[in-house]
Amino acid sequence: WHQASSGAVPFGTLAALCFLWFGVSVPLVFVGSFYGFRKPAAEDPVRTNKVMRQVPEQLWYMHPAVCCLVAGVLPFGAVFIELFFILTSVWLHQFYYLFGFLALVFVILCLTCAEISIVLCYFQLCR
Repeated sequence: WHQASSGAVPFGTLAALCFLWFGVSVPLVFVGSFYGFRKPAAEDPVRTNKVMRQVPEQLWYMHPAVCCLVAGVLPFGAVFIELFFILTSVWLHQFYYLFGFLALVFVILCLTCAEISIVLCYFQLCR
């Protein structure tokens, strides 16, 4: 079943991965849980008030559905044109040569995602 197949995983690699999983990762989980349960519970750094405070009503743009929509639409808008060119070249069986521009668009995507997460965290915490 594995002859002449480029996707076949060698048995040695599969055995090494299983050894790493069962021989390293699983014992470390149990050692960590053992030491974690022996450690005393963490104490709060400040004294909390017993009287609960009223949570103010949030504005319409702070609703989780609106925040998720904004957080998804803005990065998608930043890469939509490049995605259109890539998919058009794939569908028309053409080669795509603008890998430098694609890398620039990826950097813009990363910056947009970082900025959106910072702004949304700021909005959530300041209200």
